[in-house]
Amino acid sequence: MSKNVKHRQHLSSYLTKHRASSQQNGGNLHSKEAEKKKDERLQPKKDSKATTYKAIQRGKMSIHDIPGEIMMNIFSYLLPQDLILASQVCKTWHRLANDNTLWRPIFKKYSGIKTGGSEREVKHKSIESMKQECMTRCVHQRNKRVFKHLRKRKSPYTGLQESKEVEQALRTAGMTFELVMIDSDDREHTLGHQDVFYHTMSVSIRWFALEMPPLKSIKEIQLYSRNPLFYNHATGKPVKDGPYQRSLLITQDFKWSDWKGKPVGGDEVINLYSQPHGLTVAVYKGDEEMAFVSHGLSLDNLVQQCVYGTPEEPFTTSENKCLDPGMSSRHGLLDYQLTVQLRSLRKEHWDDQFRHVDCREGSFDGGYANFTVVKPDQRIKINVEEFVYPWKTDMFKGKVKDVAILDLTMLDEGNNIFWAASSLVKIERNKEISKMFDFDYRYDSIISIEYADSKGKIIIQICKMDSGETFLTNLIVSLSLEAIDDRFGTKYKPLDK
Repeated sequence: MSKNVKHRQHLSSYLTKHRASSQQNGGNLHSKEAEKKKDERLQPKKDSKATTYKAIQRGKMSIHDIPGEIMMNIFSYLLPQDLILASQVCKTWHRLANDNTLWRPIFKKYSGIKTGGSEREVKHKSIESMKQECMTRCVHQRNKRVFKHLRKRKSPYTGLQESKEVEQALRTAGMTFELVMIDSDDREHTLGHQDVFYHTMSVSIRWFALEMPPLKSIKEIQLYSRNPLFYNHATGKPVKDGPYQRSLLITQDFKWSDWKGKPVGGDEVINLYSQPHGLTVAVYKGDEEMAFVSHGLSLDNLVQQCVYGTPEEPFTTSENKCLDPGMSSRHGLLDYQLTVQLRSLRKEHWDDQFRHVDCREGSFDGGYANFTVVKPDQRIKINVEEFVYPWKTDMFKGKVKDVAILDLTMLDEGNNIFWAASSLVKIERNKEISKMFDFDYRYDSIISIEYADSKGKIIIQICKMDSGETFLTNLIVSLSLEAIDDRFGTKYKPLDK
């Protein structure tokens, strides 16, 4: 064996023994020093801006440990509606997601402001002011678009806003209607509308779905308008899935046991139940599951209610008082105007208008002032179609006979709306007529319609002759004396003793 080979073997053996000795004697020391240096790297320096960040152990990091600068960068990729949701997670995210840095480009894109003046106006304010300024500007722009379709002059026929104007305003704004059913466990079941039908004095809205909450579990029903905030300025249409406001329109308690067994009509598949405030609930026969819900809303200030309401309170206007300084003995009882219509969800069956409707002296009964619009011996000839109520859901469709939607609007002597209603009513046949006539009629063709709420009551009777002619034979309106006193400052209703 050569000297070089022996030398290499000796050197290799020496190095191997030296390394083994070093690991045994100083291995623990080197390990501790390495861990110490690692901990020092994790600890923030005293003069560093990151002194607010905590040392994070491996495998223990959460999203709340991410530095604010990084979270801001992540939030910059979110859409406005996602930023709004993120701001509701916690206080830290609320502060970050509302920062002006994130909302400045959104402000420029959706506020409709072409110059930078408004942006400079909010720079000196709080770091969260840009979001509020953006929302305020967008609401202003939306409302401007909505109300440009409404003329100040209302319909001379009904005293309401024209139906076509209301439809155009709501469609331009991209407004939708939400039905919220709250069950006994305070869970909300929300449905977006399936159909909207515009008519002369009202709008009817319908909701249905494959899965509806059990009727027995529902304790409250709420109706909201859903109003978009951001619009595409090129197309004028709302941003898809963008943020929106909700305005409460109707809220009412619901207890199925109070209405069970009291339908206003039905067919082989469903029964229809008429609820207060224009609400209609359709229920499948047999299993008593909800088929659909519809709601009738008067056009009286409907756009204002949709735009100006809040999620907690409906929008209301101050009632126009018709006070008479002289206080005549007949004040509040003369010169009314009544417009009435019977229809289905889509089609009108009959409508008419009656002017100069007065209450005869002494025609008070049970807290009501009675207005005889059509006397039994007047026999006003009318054209009326068969009363049929078509309906449909995702799975079924049908027609219910002898029910209709009653729309009415009553104006007082100052042409202000005194009473407006839209509700499903029952068409009762062969009901005893109020007075015998001096002409022949077909008894099985007499129908009667009745409706009542807190403002008043109405009774309509229609008779079809053997010749095929149809006559309106009786129409009586009874207005609450309490409502008259409140509007006109009178004292027709006796005080309770």
